[in-house]
Amino acid sequence: MRNLDLDEITEKISDYSSDIIYSDRNHLEIKIDQFFNFLHQQPISRRTLERIGEDFKEVEIKLQESKSSFNNHKIKKEVLELLKTRELQGAFGYFEIKNMFEKSPKYNSSYIELSNKWYKVEGNYNESQEFFNTYFFKPFIELIEWYFRESKIKNEIDYFSREEISLFNHNFELLKNQIERLEFGQEIIFNETDEIKDLINGLNKKNWIELIKGKFNDLVLESIISIETAELLIKTITGEKISLK
Repeated sequence: MRNLDLDEITEKISDYSSDIIYSDRNHLEIKIDQFFNFLHQQPISRRTLERIGEDFKEVEIKLQESKSSFNNHKIKKEVLELLKTRELQGAFGYFEIKNMFEKSPKYNSSYIELSNKWYKVEGNYNESQEFFNTYFFKPFIELIEWYFRESKIKNEIDYFSREEISLFNHNFELLKNQIERLEFGQEIIFNETDEIKDLINGLNKKNWIELIKGKFNDLVLESIISIETAELLIKTITGEKISLK
């Protein structure tokens, strides 16, 4: 499968997660395994999972302690007391599903058994599956969607959220006014910047900046604009002073 952009991968995750939430337990293991393979294959979702690991390290460390501690009950209690927000619950859900995903062999109810492990569900499989969806899977999906919607770039290999893209779209409106004041080359510059705008949904910050520098370097080499004008236009787009020299 080709690399999906932000809109495409959001739609795909929505479809996959709905299918998993309403899945019969006999098919749950296969569907979750396929879903995790998909997340790891796509650059945007793979980097998002890495960011969850970086941002919620405390939760992951506590979970590791719960596996190795002799006083397992005490650590489990500490883990559950740590989950004071829906985001922390989502990270917890991700780490536990990930740990189960990496185990082999598994069986049909492996993921559902996480409910019994942590919440001591005493009921039928339907109740256990409901607990799994409520305390593991749904918060995990919500956390991914939050990164897609409003997270902030922390590293040049991070991808832009919709909120950040919206700010850049505002910058592109300012850019139009600057381009219109140029004496010539307006159409060429508009075409190049339109492509830059279109590709922000699918590139991480590093690759997007490299694309911008490449486009404007070409315009400078073709004597369409000066290097000073190019750097001014780049700053309008990115909000950063980027040198082409």
